[in-house]
Amino acid sequence: DIPPATLRPDGCVSRTMDTLLQDVRYAVRKLVRTPAFTAIAIATLALGVGATTAVYSIVDGVLLKPLPFKDPGQLVRIESTGRDGKPFPLSPADLLDYSQQTTSFAGMAQFAVGSTNFAANDGEPTRLDRGNVGPSFFDVLGVAPVRGRFFAPNEGTPGASGVVVISDRLWRTRFGGSASAIGQSISLDERSYTVIGVAPSTVDYPQPADVWTPHAILPSSDPGARGWHSFFAVARMKPGVTVARARADMAAVAQRLGKSYPEMDAEFGATVEPLQEQLVGNLRNTLFAILGAVGFVLLIACTNVANLLLVRASARSSEMAVRTALGAGMGRIVRQLVTESLILAAAGAAIGIALASWIVPAIAALGPRLLPRLQDVAVDGRVLTVSVTVAIVTGFVFGLVPAVYAARPDIAAVLRGTTGGARRGATHSLRGALVIAEMALAVVLLVGAGLLIKSFIALVHVYPGFRAENVVTFDVSLPPAKYGTDRAKLAAVNGLVDRLEALPGAEQVGVTQGRPLGRMTMITIFDVAGQPPNDPMHRTITEVHAASPSFFQAMGMTLAKGRLFTAAENRRDGHQVLVINEELARRYFPSQNPIGKEITLGMGYNEQLSPSDTLGLHGEIVGIVHDVKQRGLSADLFPMVYVPYNVLPGAYNSIVVRTRAVASTVEAAIRNQVRAVDPRLPVVGLATMSEVVSESVAQPRFYMELLAAFAAIALVLAAIGIYGLISFAVAQRSREIGIRIALGATRRRVLGLVLREGLALTLVGVALGLVAAFGLTRLISTLLFGVAPLDAATFAAVAATLIAVALLASWLPARRAAAVDPLIAMRAE
Repeated sequence: DIPPATLRPDGCVSRTMDTLLQDVRYAVRKLVRTPAFTAIAIATLALGVGATTAVYSIVDGVLLKPLPFKDPGQLVRIESTGRDGKPFPLSPADLLDYSQQTTSFAGMAQFAVGSTNFAANDGEPTRLDRGNVGPSFFDVLGVAPVRGRFFAPNEGTPGASGVVVISDRLWRTRFGGSASAIGQSISLDERSYTVIGVAPSTVDYPQPADVWTPHAILPSSDPGARGWHSFFAVARMKPGVTVARARADMAAVAQRLGKSYPEMDAEFGATVEPLQEQLVGNLRNTLFAILGAVGFVLLIACTNVANLLLVRASARSSEMAVRTALGAGMGRIVRQLVTESLILAAAGAAIGIALASWIVPAIAALGPRLLPRLQDVAVDGRVLTVSVTVAIVTGFVFGLVPAVYAARPDIAAVLRGTTGGARRGATHSLRGALVIAEMALAVVLLVGAGLLIKSFIALVHVYPGFRAENVVTFDVSLPPAKYGTDRAKLAAVNGLVDRLEALPGAEQVGVTQGRPLGRMTMITIFDVAGQPPNDPMHRTITEVHAASPSFFQAMGMTLAKGRLFTAAENRRDGHQVLVINEELARRYFPSQNPIGKEITLGMGYNEQLSPSDTLGLHGEIVGIVHDVKQRGLSADLFPMVYVPYNVLPGAYNSIVVRTRAVASTVEAAIRNQVRAVDPRLPVVGLATMSEVVSESVAQPRFYMELLAAFAAIALVLAAIGIYGLISFAVAQRSREIGIRIALGATRRRVLGLVLREGLALTLVGVALGLVAAFGLTRLISTLLFGVAPLDAATFAAVAATLIAVALLASWLPARRAAAVDPLIAMRAE
């Protein structure tokens, strides 16, 4: 109801509202009387709006939403950089210097995420993600505890009692969300910790964790404190400080450290990146490209609806002529027809949003685990606002052109009982232009999907350097509190290997620190005997992996040159032997035979962020194995050295079992054998290597499937569009076709006449689409592997597919045209 104060004396507001309500009621009646048209139009719009809403919710949740912290724009992530500019962890000593010597930050705290054994009394032992953080970590983020408190400044120093903050997720699943969890004691890596607080669920950044323990960095004269690159840092900039100023501040300190400690810091710098940008910045182009793709789907859907409205407008020419003759103005008719299109858009949007609300949780659940912030994806108020706005705009824009056309009927032609030839030609040209636009948009989507499909096929066919079939792998972590000596570690691991070798069907059992496609990697510098030692500016570096002699056979790795080390050489005493990969030989021995060369492995750091001591391991290269894709199927190769496992036993170990038995049977037996060795040891990441390989390509598969789905929708909509255009054209030209047949035109000539029209539109649309794809495919170049953005075979295949689909869509009405009875057609006219 309109309040009386808002009414002018002439009552125009009331009349406007009455007219609007009349338009809505009339539009609803007209749409109800044409259920087929209404259902098709609403379903088409629902498909476009639903896909757009779902993808925008991903973009919004991953890229656009601010991080759930106080003043998130002030949070940055700090890392070291090497001479190649690539970021990597900070050393404790450098981090301490940065926090004390910079002036741009209100607070700075280190963090490192690894994992820890959690042996609960009421269930199976599990492995939790553990954050090793500075005491001020939560204060820097600007969050408050859900229960209890966070760390005090003195906690985390040597001799302090063990305290832990648990995640909201762990609190609810293991402690039932009870306030009594505060003060309870839990066992992490066989050490007792007291729960002092519960972190809010929003603390999943910079990296997710289940528990956090404090680690205070103290000044140290130990050179290892500057050589152990084991932490990242999160910092809060002071109010008014820009990222550029913070970077300059950090660069000045890094330069001073390089001069003060040339052996350790001469080649290192520091990088400062906004925390949100660091988390998702590398996904920006990818997700916006996918959003653009779904925008194309929406445009194609709206184009189809516009074509349907044009057909409807032609069918209502008599109605509009009568209304015009009775005095209805053009604006009045346009408003009526636009109201109909807006109602269609509203209905389509409502169904589309409901569809998106069902799709989005499925995407969040099934999407790649490594896609950050995917849990933040939801159809919330922000997404709904955008979706409703898109629906209103599209309903108005794509309903306006047909409305303007229908509001200008040829009254004389209608009164004569004929159809205006010029008007028919104009609407046919307009509908043809819309179909051309559909085809062009479909080409762009199909080319993008084709490139990603071809790229994914190339990726999954990359030989990883090992045979994944019939291999089961898992990890075990030996807590230092219980396995603090090398003797204890070797006894546990070798005992487990002996048990697994006795399993029925087990062919080979190997152990290593860091299996291929895993997260465990240790990097170290090394010196070659007889050559100058490492220059700080030109360091020779390699990954180091301890491996048992049977590891290579269990993984199905092959020898390129020389030999592998034997069981007799798998011990600490005597002459040490080493095996390297081809990449190390190519990079550091380009014109030499590395077999027989002696190298010394120096200081390293562990990318799992637990510091490794100076290795000081000297050994002779006895063999070269073929390269293994250690870091991912699409990742660059890296130099690698394999050390006999007994020489360098570790706390975190990967076990691989090559078996003839069914994987599920072996997995159950593996759990039993680990429990027999130590019932408090969790079995982590138990899976087949085939599953590991599949998981490693989950993210490119996700992008490919999304774009392929949009391309399939676009192809169907484009085919429907050209089918509708040709069908309508055949219906309008039935008299002409009947006369042609009566004058002797054969069925083949009539088929050719109709098919040529569809083919002409298709060729123009395909040509325009190929030109557009030529420029736009560069946006997804970072997603491609082994395929050029301008791959000629993909472009040709897409063009051929669209032409074939369009010919099929045109052939159906063409066949109907060829079967026209000339007498019936002319009598109907």
